[in-house]
Amino acid sequence: MMRLWNLPSLGLFVGLFLFVPEWANGETFRIGSISNSPVVETRKFWPIASYLARQLQSEGIDQGKVMVADSLSGMATFLQTRQVDIYIDSFFPSLAVNRLSGSKLLLRRWKSRKGDYRSVIFTRKDSGIARLEDLKGKIIAFESPFSSSGYFSPKIALLDRGFRLILKRQETDPVKADEVGYVFTYTDSKTILQVLNRVVAAGATEDEKYFTSAKNLDSFKAIHETDPFPRHMVSHRADLPARMITRIKEILLKMHQTNEGNQVLQDFENTTRFDEIPARDIEVAASLMKYIDAELKLQLQR
Repeated sequence: MMRLWNLPSLGLFVGLFLFVPEWANGETFRIGSISNSPVVETRKFWPIASYLARQLQSEGIDQGKVMVADSLSGMATFLQTRQVDIYIDSFFPSLAVNRLSGSKLLLRRWKSRKGDYRSVIFTRKDSGIARLEDLKGKIIAFESPFSSSGYFSPKIALLDRGFRLILKRQETDPVKADEVGYVFTYTDSKTILQVLNRVVAAGATEDEKYFTSAKNLDSFKAIHETDPFPRHMVSHRADLPARMITRIKEILLKMHQTNEGNQVLQDFENTTRFDEIPARDIEVAASLMKYIDAELKLQLQR
């Protein structure tokens, strides 16, 4: 999960800041990610970047590179200026960068044998909270402003029910009776701990972390589970040549069918495979654009 970034930032990156002709002989193929730990992120993405570069030699590619931005706008700039060819991230950041840059969704990425997941909003069993409506006048803990499962998805669940959500600086800030306050913890473990210690009334995290990482499940109860959404998405820059898009898609879809590809997938954060984006998820993405626009505007105001 990622921390709050400054949207106007142009972003940090690993690699040469150089504009070169499109797909000249000996060209570099670039994969993008967002983090404010570029060295760590580069190591994480290097296996897939190197593998794709080897597979794309027939297209004039001779090396791979990982480009790391420190913000959504930074990644959007990379995509718009051809400094990133494909971008891989979780659902919400992917849609936000698509909105900012005009990039296009390409494939879904499976991690740890799962193509999608859900968000869980939970509280203590003895909190007196039995349903989402009981959160009015209280504070919920979210993970980070760009977490799909720990913020964006559960926030939408509340907004869809007409809740008025107000960001609070700290857990002790007053909350009006007709609003739900929220704070960011920046780690799922801290979210769970704050609920356990009654610092906040409720928290939100992904379903797997809730059921496997919460050591005191006897103390908790889930009051809402969201609809499933994709774990990770692959996007490509808007002006990537059609032939290159087709070839990249073909390579990624077949990776899990070979020993070499399987090993690279495992080295790439325990990726299981890539597959076509289900039609349902395409429809969900389209329906979320109003929330994406509102969230981007909100981030700019902070």
